[in-house]
Amino acid sequence: MGLNEQWTERLPRLRGELVTLREIDASDVASLFTLFSNPAVTAFMAPPPPTPAKFAGFVAWSQEIRERGEGLCFGIVPNGMDAAVGILQVRSLDQETSSAEWGFVLGAEFWSSGVFADAANSLAEFAFTTMRMERLEARIAQRNARGHAAVRKLGARYEATIPTGLANGIPRDPEVLWALREDDWRNRPRARRLAAADAMRQLREAVEAAQRVLHASESPQTVEPYPLFLFDRRRREREQK
Repeated sequence: MGLNEQWTERLPRLRGELVTLREIDASDVASLFTLFSNPAVTAFMAPPPPTPAKFAGFVAWSQEIRERGEGLCFGIVPNGMDAAVGILQVRSLDQETSSAEWGFVLGAEFWSSGVFADAANSLAEFAFTTMRMERLEARIAQRNARGHAAVRKLGARYEATIPTGLANGIPRDPEVLWALREDDWRNRPRARRLAAADAMRQLREAVEAAQRVLHASESPQTVEPYPLFLFDRRRREREQK
C-alpha cells in the first residue's frame, strides 16, 4: 500500500522520551537552515537548500507531497526547544507496496545525545503501526560510518551495496542499502540506557549549544521552490551536472 490517507490532511505529534516529532513548518526554516549550514551535517546527503528562501520552499514542498500521499517530513524538536533541529523523511516507493524509503539528518550539537534514537524509534512505531509499512529502506553513503551504525542499532539489515559509477562523467560514491522490518525493529538488541539524570544533562547541554548557534537566525521573507529527499543520489547527480 502507499502512504495512508488517514494523516494526509495533518501529521500527528509523536512524543518520545527526549523529543517530539511534528511536521516541519515555516517556524523551522531559520533553525534548520542554520544547522544544515554545517558541512559535517550535510556531508553525506543531497545538497540542502542553499538559501533561507529555498529552505522555505522545501518546507512547502514537504507539505504538498504529504497532501498528495507521497511522503512526509517530521521535524525533530528536542525537549526544551520549540524549533526543529533535524528532520526525518519517509517517501513511498510505490503506491502498490508496503515499502517506503526514509532519510534523516540531525544538527551536530545533538549527535551522541540519544536524540536520534528516540526520534527514529518514534518514527518506526508510526511507520509500522499507523502507516502499516512492512519495510523501510535507507540508502546511505558507504563512507557514512555514523549513519550505518545508527540504522544497525535500530535493527536494520544490510541488503546490498550500490556500486560506484559515473553519471555524465561525474564519479558517484557507492551507497549501502539497509532494510528495516517491524520484527527486526521490535526485537533489536537494546542498548544500555543512561540514567535519567545523565540523559537529561546531555540533552540540556545539546540544547544550550544549539541555542547559541541559532541566536542570530532569522526567518526568510520569500519562498522559492526546492524539492529535496535527503539521501536521493539522483538529486546529487542532477546538482553536479
